[in-house]
Amino acid sequence: MTREELTQLNVGYNLDTLMNLDPRGYGVCRILYEGAVAFTGGPLSLNGARGLVKNIKKGEKVFILTGFILLPWEEAETDGIISSTIFARFIMQAFGAKPVMLVPSQCVKAIKAMSNVLSFNITYDLDDIPENTVCVVEFTKYREEADAQAEEILSHGHPCAIISNEAPGRNKNGYYHNSVGVNTTNIEAKYDILFKKCQQLGIYNLSIGDLGNEIGMAAIEDHIRAYIPYAEEGGCQAGSGFGILADTSADNIITATVSDWGCNALMAATAFLLNKPELFHDAEDQAAAMDAAAASGMLDMYGLPRPFIDGIGKNINLPLVSLMGALIEYPHTVEDKTADWFKYTIKKGFFTR
Repeated sequence: MTREELTQLNVGYNLDTLMNLDPRGYGVCRILYEGAVAFTGGPLSLNGARGLVKNIKKGEKVFILTGFILLPWEEAETDGIISSTIFARFIMQAFGAKPVMLVPSQCVKAIKAMSNVLSFNITYDLDDIPENTVCVVEFTKYREEADAQAEEILSHGHPCAIISNEAPGRNKNGYYHNSVGVNTTNIEAKYDILFKKCQQLGIYNLSIGDLGNEIGMAAIEDHIRAYIPYAEEGGCQAGSGFGILADTSADNIITATVSDWGCNALMAATAFLLNKPELFHDAEDQAAAMDAAAASGMLDMYGLPRPFIDGIGKNINLPLVSLMGALIEYPHTVEDKTADWFKYTIKKGFFTR
């Protein structure tokens, strides 16, 4: 192991720790993380960042799936859509890529509102995505239309990566659920099929989730079924015979207390690998995006149109973003002071067991 590799490893674990802080104290994030890190074999944020750096290419499309609709309001929640919109800007700035956000219809207004405060443009044309422009595509909620729409989207060119972030996933019997097993099948976008088609084409794929009912989380199926409430067979209220666990198994996953925090950690780790920490957004942009999403009608998990994410306000979200930014800036400022410590730490062999 080299000093650079050890630094990356520890930065990855730092970011993983932050994205799995547990303000609610209910422990689900720690359950998920144990299974996810065993699956990935190391820090989740670092693994995802390495995948982005390896696979995202200038001028190529990156598909971003997001948008969870909440009952009984039939409106989208803030978690997922906020960080995904910031992520779309991030990959334009970091890689010169062309983001394509695939969302349920309720999310379009939020993306428009956030584009104004984050200073990028919007298009709906898959064949013409200029610089500093995000393409937005409404994905169908009708099961019988999903396959044809997925094929039509892919006919405009394959992406170099597909990222799902707090995107609802159907279980083995085709039902979608909220966190407590309520059937939400009729109101969710059916973009599971697009994710699977991209995966079958060998396209790099990464899923971010915070419970198990999101696309991709079946990668740790046995772990989730054993320990996550409502994920066991019979755990849903739709009578499907299975739990809330999505049946899609992504090749790479990130689990966090809040999906947005996982996406933020992914961006921070990527900025660190690129040696461009300035690419990571600051608390001011985070606050502006949260305000814009709430003002457009997006709801927090309790059904309120306020600048909260999963019921958690700015008093936690903003310091987390600032701390992530500080943790990717700091290591390079002390390189000349820590050389001997790195040398002897590596020699002791703890990190190469």
